Amino acid sequence: MSTVQRLSGALNAAVEKLLMVIGVAICAILFAQVAFRYAGYSLGWSEEVSRHLLVAITFLGGTVAYKRASFIGLQGIGHFFGPAFQRAVVLALQWLTLACFALIAWFGAGYTIKAAEHTSASLQIPMSIPYAVIPLASLVFIVHVLADMAATRDRHSR
Repeated sequence: MSTVQRLSGALNAAVEKLLMVIGVAICAILFAQVAFRYAGYSLGWSEEVSRHLLVAITFLGGTVAYKRASFIGLQGIGHFFGPAFQRAVVLALQWLTLACFALIAWFGAGYTIKAAEHTSASLQIPMSIPYAVIPLASLVFIVHVLADMAATRDRHSR
C-alpha cells in the first residue's frame, strides 16, 4: 500500500468522525432551538450555524461517498470492449476527476479568500470560515483520487 493510499484512509477515517460530530452538533442545536422557542426565547444564531454545518456535511460527506465508491457508476461498458479499453476509460476518468477537483479547490480557495471581507449575519465571523470547507473537501477528494490512481496502477502492473 502506497503512502497516498494510507493518507487517503487516514483522512477518510478522520472525516467520518468529524461528520459524526457535526451531525450530533446539528441535532443538538436544532433541539435547543425548538426548546428555547417553546420557552418563549429565540436562539438567533442557531439557524445560521446549522446551515453552515449542513453545507460542511454535504461537502465532507461527498468525500466519504467517493472513498466508499458510493456514487452511481457505469459498470459493464468497459467489459464490452475489453480490458485495455476499460483500463483506458478508468485512467481517463480518474484524470478528469482529478482535474475537476483541482479546479474546485483552486476557485474555492479564491472564493474563500474573497469572502474574508464579509461577515456572517448573526455570528459576525468572517464568511471565509464556513466557505473554507470547499477547498478543504476538494483537497481530500484529490488525495482520494490519487489513492485510486495508485491502486489502479498497482492492480494493472501485476
